[in-house]
Amino acid sequence: MSRPLDAQDPQPLYLVTSNEPLLLRDWLDQARRGLRDAGFEDIVTLAVESGFDWNELAGDSDMMSLFSSHKCRVLSLPGGKPGSQGGKAIQALCADPPPGDVYIFAMPALDRASRNAAWFKAIQQVGEVVEIPPVYDNQLVDWLLRRATDKGIAIEPQAAQFLAERTEGNLLAADQELEKLAIRFAGDSAIGFDAIEDSVAQSARYSHFVLVDACLAGKAKRALRILRSLRGEGYATGQLRWALQSTLEQLGRLKQAEQRGGIGDRLWQSMRIWRGKQRLYEAALRRLTLPRIERLLQSCAKLDRLGKGQEEREFADSDWLEVEILVADFSSRIQ
Repeated sequence: MSRPLDAQDPQPLYLVTSNEPLLLRDWLDQARRGLRDAGFEDIVTLAVESGFDWNELAGDSDMMSLFSSHKCRVLSLPGGKPGSQGGKAIQALCADPPPGDVYIFAMPALDRASRNAAWFKAIQQVGEVVEIPPVYDNQLVDWLLRRATDKGIAIEPQAAQFLAERTEGNLLAADQELEKLAIRFAGDSAIGFDAIEDSVAQSARYSHFVLVDACLAGKAKRALRILRSLRGEGYATGQLRWALQSTLEQLGRLKQAEQRGGIGDRLWQSMRIWRGKQRLYEAALRRLTLPRIERLLQSCAKLDRLGKGQEEREFADSDWLEVEILVADFSSRIQ
């Protein structure tokens, strides 16, 4: 567990990093609540995007707050690097931090270059670096059980295992499912497997995850029916191509490992393919040869070119025809 911000005795600067957006959001939400309780009424979040004026930050640090004696600025850097101008602004802030104010820089996990940067070392000297670790595969079920309790619901361990497998380690998706369950089953003593399976199935009925599962299972009729539903729901072919291509690339890697002698647990784990999903991949591997997987990936490449305008369309819906051919070929049981 990462250490929360101590609102009663805060550091002037914080750098909080994580590759898990949900955990980063949780830490920041807790920090804001704590600071408000401690009398920080002027708390503003700034998104550092292309064109962000770092000079405004320097000017803001010199201004008295109109709302309270102390202020907090949360700067979100989704790109993970402040750039040259930002680095200098952070160093200047570290050299002379405004008394009583708090600055929080939030970004993805740092690479080696960032750790060696002068701005990072400056924060280390005068503030605190908070690195939030991911929730690893073997921790996810326990994390879901605790998260459910925090939301006022109790789920059975088997149900938590199913939810972990279905959301494939995506904490945001898992948290959204728990939010729905908390609303739907408020006041219930415990939520069983069947209820959670039904809830997840309803929310994912027309998602690309279901399409990919049908393709892996070799259920051609179901896959094509899902594809047509997705088109009616407004899905773009680019979204579907990405989901299918990512899965086919995984199958290609697994097929090569299989041909070299076998697929070990370490490879499954490194590819973040959950045990419940492994059965689907194994079924597809029995059905698909490596040359066929490569042919399907070539179809994905053609779709990508169509989407980027790099290949001429024969007619308006050429991309949808290509997706339908791809799905039919991927899900077919014919060798």
